[in-house]
Amino acid sequence: MSHKKPRVLLIRPKYYSLVANLEPLGLEYLAGLARDLKIPCWIHDEFQFPWTLRFYRLCRIIKEGRFDFIGFNANANTVDYINKRAKQLKAIFPDITIMVGGPEAELNYSEFFTDDVDLVYHDNGLATLKEMWRYGFTPDRLKDLTGICYKENGRWITKEKGQPVCGFINKPDRSAFYRGLKKNYIFMKGKYALSKASFSCPYNCLFCYCTKMNSGEYTERNIMEVVDEVEEIHHDKIWFVDDTFFFDKARVRDFCNEIIKRGIKKTFMAYARADFLAANPDILPLAYKAGFRDILVGLEAISDETLDEYNKQTSKNDNIMAIKNLHDNNLVCNGLFVINYTATREDFHKLMKFIKDNNLLWVIFGIFTPYKGTDAYDEYKDKVKNFKSWRLDGTHITLKPTNMSSFEYMFRYYWIHVLTYPKIMVRTFFGTAYDTKRRGWF
Repeated sequence: MSHKKPRVLLIRPKYYSLVANLEPLGLEYLAGLARDLKIPCWIHDEFQFPWTLRFYRLCRIIKEGRFDFIGFNANANTVDYINKRAKQLKAIFPDITIMVGGPEAELNYSEFFTDDVDLVYHDNGLATLKEMWRYGFTPDRLKDLTGICYKENGRWITKEKGQPVCGFINKPDRSAFYRGLKKNYIFMKGKYALSKASFSCPYNCLFCYCTKMNSGEYTERNIMEVVDEVEEIHHDKIWFVDDTFFFDKARVRDFCNEIIKRGIKKTFMAYARADFLAANPDILPLAYKAGFRDILVGLEAISDETLDEYNKQTSKNDNIMAIKNLHDNNLVCNGLFVINYTATREDFHKLMKFIKDNNLLWVIFGIFTPYKGTDAYDEYKDKVKNFKSWRLDGTHITLKPTNMSSFEYMFRYYWIHVLTYPKIMVRTFFGTAYDTKRRGWF
């Protein structure tokens, strides 16, 4: 008996973000799989629409598209929204199949074990989804698959994850990116396409969510395949969202040389660790020549004690040398800091002094958050407060500050943005934001 092909609607829930509106790359890989299987599929990216009438809009899209398979992409801060929306949708469309996937589902799949969710996808890669879409979602079909949670006789069945992956089984369908390009942005940097060249992370920072992905095993895509993808993307700015693109120096060199050899003229942004940048300044001129301009560095803290507490495996001196080496080679250091719940008033002052002393213009501040599934959560779960999913975005308190009131902590957190972000805006306006040797406001 032939299986009726589903009509698929993939949803990226909207959440508050002032600094970026990015391509829904994860869902585009699902859409690419649907394209290859000749399954009708549409991405509904809520970031492209106003906050008002969200549910009405979604219902209208489902009715007009006659979609019967709904897939939500879940982050830590959208859990409650997705479970609420699933309940609302099932009340109106009782026959639809609702699946939840994405980072939060991969690590904390039981959060979606509700009456209204039908499937939770937590596998590595899309091979299991390919089988589901080809052959159906009945328990007798699902029992032989990996990395899927489903209900049988009202009871949730959890299948173990499959093997770690080191590549994608299909190319993404970037229609949603091109369609939403008008609203795509990164604060003061412009519009970026996304690419992913590796999976998980070779390190194990205490607070890090991503190191647990891919069953905790770091793997890399074939670098020439990555170059091919870069060449095919119809956009001139690309952000590699790997947790650390600059890890294997020989691989980075191969990528840069191939980009130069093919004459690909694009601008790249990527993550790198401070210890790599401190120890390998010789790779940076080549990276600049290939088109790298922005390097995001998880500096995290400015004291060795806090870095050790985070299990960062770097030092304050590594941070200083990383910034210097990047600036010496005209590469912008985007410093990422995690503000600990134990921060004192003096710590906030020292942070601003460090930023000034090291001529850091581009900075990003997050609040230490023990996300479920991380080592930090195991350590701090008895101390968390107000642990509602919408607060899990790195900009809300989840651990009560120990050295000041919550009000003062948040005031100081916002104040360091007041002290730094206007300067970024002014320098961008005057065209000097990428002059790494320049100090001052202009």
